[in-house]
Amino acid sequence: MQPNDEYRDLGEAASMLVGRVVEPVEGMHRTITERGFRYVGPLGEPVRLVHNAVVDRVYSAVRWTAGAIGAGAGAVLAARSTPPPSETRRGSGIQAALNGVWGDRLDERGNALSVSLALRSGDVAVPIDTAALVAAYPAASSHIVMLLHGFGQTERCWDASSDGDPSLFEALEAAPGITPVLVRYNSGLPIARTGADLAQLLEELEAAWPVDAPTISLVGYSMGGLIARSAYASGMAVGHEWATGARHLVSIGTPHTGTPIARSVGLGKWALRIARTTRPLGDFLDGASAGIKDLQGGADVAAAWQEAVPIPEGHLPAIRQHFVAAVVTESERHPVGALVGDLIVPVASATQPAAPSENVRIVAKRRHFDLLADPDITGQVVDWLHSD
Repeated sequence: MQPNDEYRDLGEAASMLVGRVVEPVEGMHRTITERGFRYVGPLGEPVRLVHNAVVDRVYSAVRWTAGAIGAGAGAVLAARSTPPPSETRRGSGIQAALNGVWGDRLDERGNALSVSLALRSGDVAVPIDTAALVAAYPAASSHIVMLLHGFGQTERCWDASSDGDPSLFEALEAAPGITPVLVRYNSGLPIARTGADLAQLLEELEAAWPVDAPTISLVGYSMGGLIARSAYASGMAVGHEWATGARHLVSIGTPHTGTPIARSVGLGKWALRIARTTRPLGDFLDGASAGIKDLQGGADVAAAWQEAVPIPEGHLPAIRQHFVAAVVTESERHPVGALVGDLIVPVASATQPAAPSENVRIVAKRRHFDLLADPDITGQVVDWLHSD
């Protein structure tokens, strides 16, 4: 698709977005009025027919208007040759959030606003061929470190820093022998699918890399850690060279066993469906993207993928896994801190019981979104990636 196709598909995206919001309202409206007409009996039938005809037209008009406004705005922006959403900071952020919530539906419809898995450098996609990689990474080294953003984000999240300290991306750029690379993916798609696609991208990247025989490490923030684990399991399952030689997998605030917030979506869906009146709201929650649903189980997704496509015998995992978790309390050992973690991911979910202590870092007085801009975590990740 051409870049301006993103603007031309704004109409469909706007219609879908408004439709998803209107659906539960319309459903509750119809449920309540049908109950009222049922009490009135046959005498109310003529009124019910007129009412339903008007309601159909009103809600259809709302959807049509949203689509028309979106399409009109998209046509104007396309005619002005305005940069497409994916190439601007604000536009790509909105696009990423939309994909997080309904990215699987955008992908199913072939909508141009659906995020495609791609290597990114300097705010543009980088083709996986040697000439393009030489241009994008003139100082390419033999150790590729791929950074994977979290749910509803883009690769720009790795620019985060605090108090003048370098971001993790900047620290890795300055680290000897390491070349950080960024990737953008659709966080609304199933984790197993994105993991498999990423594994194939990494195999192609290793083959086209300007330096012979590179090794690859993965660093994932939040959902990105689950994508990394799924990609590694997929790569090992099909015998990818990058996976058999992979060095490190670092997960930062990753919900390996799920996150309570995502699970609450499933609980809320169940609770709302108990009553007929609120059932449309339950259906609305059930319409969340596959990516959101996958976060309810966390590492169960990666484990299920690994079980479905088992690692061939004789291909023992050589990758070293490292885990970063956070607590909001003064001490990382405080029982409340262990329970609530960083307010989104509990410590038990962000770590693994069998991991050696030197491969686990728990930081205190941090929230989930503080982790990307924390100098202590940046230093720890760089140290891990330099270890043998």
